Amino acid sequence: MARVPTPLGSHGVLRTTNIDDARASVAASLAPHDLTPVRESEGFRALHNAAQLQRLSFHYIDYGTEVEVTADRLDFHLIQIPLRGLSHITAGSQALSVTARRAAVTAPDEPLRMRYSAGNPRLMVRITPDLLRERLEVAVAGGLVVPQRAGATFDITRGAGRSWRGLVDMVMTDLEREDGLATSPLAAEALQVAVVDGLLVSLAAPPDDATGARATPDRVVRRAVQLIEDHCAEPLGTLDIAEAVGVSIRALQAGFKVHLDTTPMAYVRRARLERVRRALADGTAGSVTEAAAAWGITHLGRLSGDYRAAFGETPSETLQRHR
Repeated sequence: MARVPTPLGSHGVLRTTNIDDARASVAASLAPHDLTPVRESEGFRALHNAAQLQRLSFHYIDYGTEVEVTADRLDFHLIQIPLRGLSHITAGSQALSVTARRAAVTAPDEPLRMRYSAGNPRLMVRITPDLLRERLEVAVAGGLVVPQRAGATFDITRGAGRSWRGLVDMVMTDLEREDGLATSPLAAEALQVAVVDGLLVSLAAPPDDATGARATPDRVVRRAVQLIEDHCAEPLGTLDIAEAVGVSIRALQAGFKVHLDTTPMAYVRRARLERVRRALADGTAGSVTEAAAAWGITHLGRLSGDYRAAFGETPSETLQRHR
């Protein structure tokens, strides 16, 4: 019978029967935690493999026996994929149970309690909050509705979830190669984006989900507009605006389309352009760079194009004309 290779086998971090060593190894790669065998420690055999892909990391962990793991908080998103056995995960007040047919997703800043059955090796994908947030903004702008809750599970045996699971295997296989795609920063960036985008699609609500399809009432859109006008210098995203006014992302987008014939982020960009124009015209800012920084614009090249499209001249021309 052919021996099945251990995932990330060339990226071994630790193999031990010592509980303290296992706890320290996983804590160094993931987060401080308590690790306790449920029955006896004699069967405890920890194996930890791990590989980094820019703002993602992949982990294979097996304790060989039933254990309980608790952590006060994580500072990253964690996707857990059991390969066998059963995992019980409590994230905040959300209780999840997953087998090899489903993956579990937990968010940062929630206390976690996990109980893994014996014979429960698993893969874990660690995603930094900034990476997931960046890709969520892109997904939302494209009309994807991703439920926001402390814990979630999704099927990895069919549909997008199955494809995502295959993508994870493909990326981990590539990381095993000395000359793989991940050795190129350009390709590594694309691979990490593909993993996160695939995750978001796997978690997304069905397209015909009606809960967010109804347009936000005009009064709520006006509240969102006022929020943008008051805070457009800050790093606002569609999710931030929707949460602030108490509606779903899709409902907010529909409301802006119906009442203003635009999108929330297009309105944010226009509000920032207006502030930059005013700062350049009244002398508040002494340079285009200063005006852009004051109003939350970091891409000067994009600013120039958007500004010309909006006002028929470049920011520099506005500045020169009012000196």
